[in-house]
Amino acid sequence: MNRRLEKLQRQLQKSRLKGLLVKVNESGQSTQPNNQNVLYISGFAGSTAVLLITADKAFIITDARYFARAKSEAKGFRLVKMERGKKATVSINQALEQAGLTGKSPVGFEGNRLPYQVYQEWKKDLQANLVNTSGLIERLRQYKEPDEIAEIRQACKATSRVYAEVVRLIKPGMTENEVALEIDMRLRKHGAVDNSFSSIVASGPNSAVPHHATSDRKLKPGEPVVMDFGGVFPGGYCSDITRTVFVPGKQPSAKMREVYKIVLEANQAARKALKPGVMWKEYDGVARQYIAERGYGKYFTHGLGHSLGLEAHDPFDYEKSPLAAGTVITDEPGIYIDGVGGVRIEDDLVVTDDGVERLTMAPYWRF
Repeated sequence: MNRRLEKLQRQLQKSRLKGLLVKVNESGQSTQPNNQNVLYISGFAGSTAVLLITADKAFIITDARYFARAKSEAKGFRLVKMERGKKATVSINQALEQAGLTGKSPVGFEGNRLPYQVYQEWKKDLQANLVNTSGLIERLRQYKEPDEIAEIRQACKATSRVYAEVVRLIKPGMTENEVALEIDMRLRKHGAVDNSFSSIVASGPNSAVPHHATSDRKLKPGEPVVMDFGGVFPGGYCSDITRTVFVPGKQPSAKMREVYKIVLEANQAARKALKPGVMWKEYDGVARQYIAERGYGKYFTHGLGHSLGLEAHDPFDYEKSPLAAGTVITDEPGIYIDGVGGVRIEDDLVVTDDGVERLTMAPYWRF
């Protein structure tokens, strides 16, 4: 964490900013905070806090629920306590004063992450010249450090075990929701503290919907079942895997066997082409061209993948940044035919100095 903080402080020294405010907002939708920049820079994983970073100081401002955790998790940060019954801006101003900043000091805030109502309150109350900025921390998060990759590798290993257990349970008559429940229980069993996202189980014609809302539809023999899931593990890092399987009791159709073969080969072709310096468009294009050349181009309706880390969709500048060593991304081509079915196969990959490592080692389907 101290290395990351120092990198950010060096960026601040090069900018015209005297400080940066980073806020995490409590969310009722998930146990995970909504701004993982706070965790990335400080190590604090609670749901309410504001960081103030200057070129040579770091403060964490939080309420009584998190005083002990902030002291323990945010090593090197000075704790400023939010007092019960007082506005948070009172405590933020205390931190600004301790940092030696005045009402004229340019202090950045993450405009892409801060709720407008909070911004209006800050603008009115804070003793600082607020400057809208974004991407300062996200640019650091693009390329993972060895310890981050180790965390993601362990997350993917556990998630692959979940698949191996669940695939043995699939049978005709189960519902999509029942399969999703088995996935979610086993994610917890193997160490996850939350889901990366709501597990997707899509069977039969539903498998032609890339982000189908898992339902009570019953599985039928021979039809495809797309399972897309992942977990958040201690430390905050995510996994994200998709496997397409076929319900026992009947041979899948020739069409679906062909589609599966093409998607798997596109997945492997993209992985083989990945190396340091490749741009995202090139990487995506390998799988897209492979599928198009086999007559299914119009059925590959989404991007090949996304960055992965503290969020299932971690920050990355896909247009300008190369896929350098330390990039962790997904490889998830798919073909979706309305009324027939779909196939998606997703792996998590890390770019290495000389190529790529596959982190999700769950087996592919064998006919």
